[in-house]
Amino acid sequence: MAIEKGYKDFKQVYKVWFEALKGYSEEEITENGAADDWSIGQIYLHLINSTLQFHGKQIEVCIESENNADKRKNFKGFMVYTILGKFPPVKIKVPASDEYTPVVPSSKKEVEEGMKKALEMMEVWSGLLASDLGGKTPHPGFGYLGAKEWFRLIPMHWAHHLRQKKERDQQ
Repeated sequence: MAIEKGYKDFKQVYKVWFEALKGYSEEEITENGAADDWSIGQIYLHLINSTLQFHGKQIEVCIESENNADKRKNFKGFMVYTILGKFPPVKIKVPASDEYTPVVPSSKKEVEEGMKKALEMMEVWSGLLASDLGGKTPHPGFGYLGAKEWFRLIPMHWAHHLRQKKERDQQ
């Protein structure tokens, strides 16, 4: 049931982002943002890349092993997953860096294809969760998460960035 809810939550927030993408011009999507104030295209790539290259990879690692099965979330992780059910409504500042700051998309088509790949992989991962071996991997802010928790994190992360999108849209 939790897997179905996570996938449903993702499809709902995905639809918001995908529909909004239709309203952005090629120029808006490929516009450069500042290191500490991302453009709308950079926000999209951040969501896509974190899903495909980080969160999804953690799901796959957790499913395939029992490593760290005894480890737990930290207090922040407990609060986000158990009490709030979402990220707190605060800005999370990470210092600008080549490793973290997303590049500017080369085209709107690149973003559209990335969005479709993220949706496709969420369906794949939802199917794999039934064979989860119970491993856990460390999240930089929440402690150790299992595959289902990483899966649930993806729609929470996309929803969290809606506020940043709204701010960007108002500028």
